[in-house]
Parts: sequence; C-alpha cells; structure tokens
Amino acid sequence: MIKKPISADSHITEPPHCYVDYIDPKFRDRAPRIKRIDKVGDAFIVDGMGSPVPMGLVAAAGKDPAEITTEGVAFEDLWKSGWNAKFRVADQEKDGVAAEFIYPTVGMVICNHPDFDYKKACFDAYNRWLQEYCAEAPDRLYGLAQVSMRSPEDGVAEIRHAKEMGFRGVMMPGNPAVEDYDSTVYDKVWATAVECDMPLSFHILTGKSDSLS
Repeated sequence: MIKKPISADSHITEPPHCYVDYIDPKFRDRAPRIKRIDKVGDAFIVDGMGSPVPMGLVAAAGKDPAEITTEGVAFEDLWKSGWNAKFRVADQEKDGVAAEFIYPTVGMVICNHPDFDYKKACFDAYNRWLQEYCAEAPDRLYGLAQVSMRSPEDGVAEIRHAKEMGFRGVMMPGNPAVEDYDSTVYDKVWATAVECDMPLSFHILTGKSDSLS
C-alpha cells in the first residue's frame, strides 16, 4: 500500500478578520487588516511596519510563476483553501496529501515587528483563529503556533499554551527580545519543547535580515 505524503511546509492565507476579530481588544484599532490600494489591489496593512503585504504574494499556489503579480489582486480571488478548512481538506484529497503542517503567511512578516507586545497580541490572535481552522480536520491539519519570545519565561509559557491548544509545534521568530538563541538563558525553552513534545521551527522572512523583496 502506497502511503500518502505529509507536507512539512504548507501555509494558510490569513483572512481579513483573522487579527481584527481575534486580537486583544486593546490592540483592535491597530490590528493588521486588509486595505484595497490603487494599483496594488488588496494588501495587509500592519501598524508600525512600512510596507504593506500584497495579496498577490500571499497566495500564489497553483499559479505559473509568470502569472504571479502584486498588482490588482483581490482577496476574494485567492484560493479558498487558504482560509477555509473544508476546501483545504478537499484539495488534500485531490492532491493525494495525507496531512499538512500549517505555517502563517502574513504572520511571518510580523515576526520582524519592533514592538514585542504588539507582536504577541497579533500572534495570540492568529493562534486563536488557526485553532478553529485546524479543528475542522485535526488529523490532517497540523497547526504550528506562533510565539513572540518577549523573554525566555514568556517562551516557556507560550510553548505550554500552544500544546494545550492542540498545536503540533511552534514557529519561532528569527530574533528574540532577549540575547540570542545561542545564550544559555534559552535552555529552559528548549527543555520545555522537549518535555511537551513540541518541535520548534524557523522560516524565511522571520529574521531582521529577511524581506519580501
């Protein structure tokens, strides 16, 4: 019997309400949101970050590279499985995929936000939304929580909470607020990940030297 593959690096498309509806109310007026921009189309605007995130780059799955553009793309024209889990599972069936580890898209860019409290509020909102998304098919949609790493102690708490929420692992930001990851102050973070059986991963666009360009 041929076993179906499991995708180790799949992404969702954050929908317009992802941050606005799920974020701590005190951050709601600053929550990342979609805005339609002339000659650009729909783009996510993140308070405190200079460049918007064009929808044309957010969801390019299934397109010929020559067709990918940042101009004039509307959210409603994107592939529905990016934010609708029922469509996602249907696409898994069509593609012969057993399951997928789910990474964020706009959330990768937010990893570089300079305000760690704002970053944590955004990640908490995303995690709440993603938990609901993956609940549609938890045996096939393996969500990876986002953590802000405001401190090693915060990191420990965030990993434990992600485990409680049913996530399969954690996506780390490229740059923590305290020291760097090779410091011994993070030993407790690694130990907690092992204890909770929560794999930790890093992704492009999550470090200070990364950019969409």
